Amino acid sequence: MALLGCDANNKEPEHQALVLPKHLNTPHVSDQVTAAGLVLVLWDDGGGCKLQVGKAKATIWMKPMASCYFMKSPGSSQVQVYQHNKTTSIVAVVGTPVKGQRCGQEVQGLVLKNGTATPSAYVMQGSVHCADQGLQNFQYDLFAK
Repeated sequence: MALLGCDANNKEPEHQALVLPKHLNTPHVSDQVTAAGLVLVLWDDGGGCKLQVGKAKATIWMKPMASCYFMKSPGSSQVQVYQHNKTTSIVAVVGTPVKGQRCGQEVQGLVLKNGTATPSAYVMQGSVHCADQGLQNFQYDLFAK
């Protein structure tokens, strides 16, 4: 079995080198929605995912890494909002990117109640989820616990 390797003398000319886009070093918005009367903004801040609620200066760090996105209803550009009970709604944030557009291996819920947004203690891990595919109701119930 022959092994082939790269020869230092066989380099491609530098003018043909692949130029990768620069990663934004400054915090920037990756997604935003309005749900349960709250304006929710996700920020990519140095590879971390932060949540801003309304015009508040304070932000909340989410468990999934950036870039992070809100789960959308399948076949729609609208955020998927799960009505847990009469006073509580839940939206989900997908992050810790993997191969695929707006896909990640971690999903965390945001429990929306009484004008506040609280990240769930439970984080789904180990499977790939994509923002445009949404979640099942039983998965949203896990975030409410």
